Amino acid sequence: MRKNAILAGTGFEGREKIIRKYLYKNPKVILIRDPKNIYDPNAIEVCIETPILFGLLGRSVWQIGYIKATTAKSLARRMDSGVVFTASIESYWAPPDREHPRVTIEITDEI
Repeated sequence: MRKNAILAGTGFEGREKIIRKYLYKNPKVILIRDPKNIYDPNAIEVCIETPILFGLLGRSVWQIGYIKATTAKSLARRMDSGVVFTASIESYWAPPDREHPRVTIEITDEI
């Protein structure tokens, strides 16, 4: 299964700065289930992994948003049943005057 998803929450908690700083480098994308999220029990965080000092000091993980609720509902059930998903940055639009960058990821299951 391949699915594209537009992220929600990209303009909160400084995420827009992280998106502008790192997405052009095509970082590794990590999907993290967040069942204790107070707004949505099906929440899936979307994070990126970036190297610290060229990878010599390890890596940092930064949250850049959430998968929108309508898509997260079906993916969360599958993640909870053990399906592993990978994701990559499909596209992004983050001009300096835009408060909430638009980020699209491609999600693929590993079955």
